Amino acid sequence: MKYKPLLFLLLIVVAFTTKAQSVAKGESLMNDYKYAEAIVELKPIADKGNSSAIRKIAECYMKVNDYVNAEKYYSIVVADKNVLSKHLLSYAEMLMYNEKYTEATKQLNLFLEREKTNVKAIEKAKKMLLSCDKSLTHKDTTNRKFEFYNLKALNSVASDFSAISYQDSAILFTSSRAGKINAWDGNSFAQVYIAEKINDTAYNIEPLNGVINTKNYNSGPACIDTTQTKIYYTKNNFQYGDAITNKKGDVTLKIFEANLKGNNTKDFKELEFNDKEYSCAYPTISKDALLMFFTSDRAGGFGGKDIYYSIKKGGVWSKPKNAGPIINTEGDERYPFLMEDGSLYFSSNGHAGFGGMDIFVAKRNLLNEYAVVEHLGEPFNSNADDFGFYLDNNYKKGFISSNRNGGLGLDDIYAFEYFDIPTTINIKFENIFLDSIKISIVDSATQTITTDSINGNAYHILLQPNNSYFISVEKENFIKNDFTIITTQQLQPINKNIYLTKKEEE
Repeated sequence: MKYKPLLFLLLIVVAFTTKAQSVAKGESLMNDYKYAEAIVELKPIADKGNSSAIRKIAECYMKVNDYVNAEKYYSIVVADKNVLSKHLLSYAEMLMYNEKYTEATKQLNLFLEREKTNVKAIEKAKKMLLSCDKSLTHKDTTNRKFEFYNLKALNSVASDFSAISYQDSAILFTSSRAGKINAWDGNSFAQVYIAEKINDTAYNIEPLNGVINTKNYNSGPACIDTTQTKIYYTKNNFQYGDAITNKKGDVTLKIFEANLKGNNTKDFKELEFNDKEYSCAYPTISKDALLMFFTSDRAGGFGGKDIYYSIKKGGVWSKPKNAGPIINTEGDERYPFLMEDGSLYFSSNGHAGFGGMDIFVAKRNLLNEYAVVEHLGEPFNSNADDFGFYLDNNYKKGFISSNRNGGLGLDDIYAFEYFDIPTTINIKFENIFLDSIKISIVDSATQTITTDSINGNAYHILLQPNNSYFISVEKENFIKNDFTIITTQQLQPINKNIYLTKKEEE
């Protein structure tokens, strides 16, 4: 009998040691970015109330984008009166992903009460508060006529994202639907696929052949030039089949170029601005193939991941330049997409949105500078991660990617098609905007579209393609100005400046 207390004590020590070893193993897996494996190791201990395991598993679930479980465990973490302020911020972020904006606002205010030194985190929290308010008060829905739907014929139960049009009816996209499992999130390594349309509801889908995809490494997303003979793509840094690590021991991402013909790629080469110490990813290229935007986590940026650009001169890509503070924030900016008119679409969790990564657009002003960033609103954005915006050269059909509720898999591709042309008419006198203007618009069928009196510096209207519009602009004491806008099948936005002349100056 005298040995029973000693045996009981020994069992407690063994149990405690086992738990500590499991937590240490979980932490080691996290340090190797093997979050899916770390969850398996940590969950039995976390579910028994081990506070260290609970904190770690909450972070793991956040890393693999399982926001429901991440919120569950973070709610336990923040119940501790000695909780760290950074955990309040992470909990608020998970609440936003799960559309619990009122509770997220409460946690953000608690964070701001406690955190006084981390400037970047404070700024992030303030923008998250703006996002909560934006989500609770309005959704910035567009009044354009368009169709938006899940592209079910393309999606799987895995991650499918960053789709772009290719040739007449094919689509290139990135997917983790098959192959060796990636220890980061328990899914397969990503590859670039080609989907060739069979009919409106079916595609023939297979990995792109040749040099672009490599076993046991991530490939994609990708973009192609206007000739559709060059493909630029993201890939894990490797040489001769082996991963190359930086000084931190991380395998970074690089951007490569290859020749593209049909469903085959060959003759790949690495772009000059890559650096093994930092990642370069998610390329988008201009129409003349001389300007490339991409994402990088290199030093000297405004946040964790920023958007950079490089210019091709003499066949060589220049040293990357940061796209600047109008676009980049203390958060992450990723997945840039450049339109022919210079509009830059991208995803960000640093600008005020609905939660997670939202899609924004930056448009160039008269000085050819990016001056304003606009949120795309619903349905392009949701409380989840929305990214991978693409729009064709006719400004008509496009895609986005999202892990929002209701999808078929982890990330799904959504398609959209516009049916009208957004048109802005600016009324000016000696380069000064005028207000109190009467505008009459009559279409080719002699139907008056609208007659209105505007107060402001711009008049916005949606026009139909393949039509002509006779427009009259009138203002008291000014000469009436009549002009015609003829639309085509292309749905590129129209921005027209109209200059009025005073009657006494006739």
